[in-house]
Amino acid sequence: MRFIQLIVAENDATPSGASIRNKSNFEILSTLGLSKGGGQVIPLRVDNKNGLKSGTSIVASLNLEDIKGLIAECRRMPPDFILVEGVVLFQAVAALTAALPDVAIILDMHNIESHLRAQTDRQKLPLLLRFMAPLIFRRNWCNGLRAEREIIAIARQIWVCSDADAFLADSFFGQIPFAVVPNPIPEWTQTAIRSQDVTRQDVLFVGHLGYAPNKRAVAFLCKKVMPKLRRLLPDARLHVCGRLPRRRIAMLVQARGHRLSPNAQNMAEVYATAALVAIPLRDGGGTRLKVLEAMAIGCPVVATRKAVEGLEVMPQIHYHAAESAVEFAQHIAGVLAAPELAAEMAQQAQVFITKRYGMESRLAAVRAALIAGGPRFGVQN
Repeated sequence: MRFIQLIVAENDATPSGASIRNKSNFEILSTLGLSKGGGQVIPLRVDNKNGLKSGTSIVASLNLEDIKGLIAECRRMPPDFILVEGVVLFQAVAALTAALPDVAIILDMHNIESHLRAQTDRQKLPLLLRFMAPLIFRRNWCNGLRAEREIIAIARQIWVCSDADAFLADSFFGQIPFAVVPNPIPEWTQTAIRSQDVTRQDVLFVGHLGYAPNKRAVAFLCKKVMPKLRRLLPDARLHVCGRLPRRRIAMLVQARGHRLSPNAQNMAEVYATAALVAIPLRDGGGTRLKVLEAMAIGCPVVATRKAVEGLEVMPQIHYHAAESAVEFAQHIAGVLAAPELAAEMAQQAQVFITKRYGMESRLAAVRAALIAGGPRFGVQN
């Protein structure tokens, strides 16, 4: 069997959540024996002159030469199927299926993008004006939803990250057979060893710092949580680690006396100084790799319900649930004051996450999805 995996080309060498999922998907397909006929990753560049496709904010305008090269490659050596990593690649899928109508497409939906875009757009507005969002962003939302529906109609199979996303997709797109393929645990967590240093005081936040929900989370930690926490524990410090921090975020973190680690390459070193991870997300989509990696390494987690959405972890068993600044400060102080108890909860989370999101579980999910897709996808019962 031969397959092609289509991804968005990334210029940044720092791994993103998308790149971690993409790499794991390719490795699993290879483990299943599907690359013996020539598994191939084809990155498609975003056309920086045009940016996102006019009229929608979830579909990229791609380099036309890359699309032509993709079509030529598929004609030269026809794949049994193509795994498309995200709705963002809609332009390539439309061109490809117009040229080669019989090509089999598997769409891996990293998020329900139209829903995620609506959440993000609402947050751009002042609180009192958010009720106007459906009117202000109507055109973009409609076009984004239309693009998602069109690519779903083209695909032979759809993958989503969680049961929660499958339920959401069903409410948006109707009775379509979505296969749940959970996000992976980052590879580095499987070999890193977390020391039992009870003197750590760093409160860690990890995430892409150009992403609006993460920027709002950092601002919440800096402005509301840490001042309350420092009244209880003056030595506590926030450590913000992530890709592409904007100047405003960098100034906010540093002006408050906290630590910023941009574009870190060694996450084991980042977690080595962390007493816990705080994740006060209010919006966003998918299942958060930042939660999976923290739990997989055995680091205590304090998080909102939104942050752990779709992961099936239980509050006060696997993580400390908090919503307000007061709750975050209290739970963080509790972890810092009783690190041994926090470590017990973290260990329970580590066992659960490793079993639910480890390689064996993902391999079984991909195998089941391909079997359900029929003999075209090359996996038998």
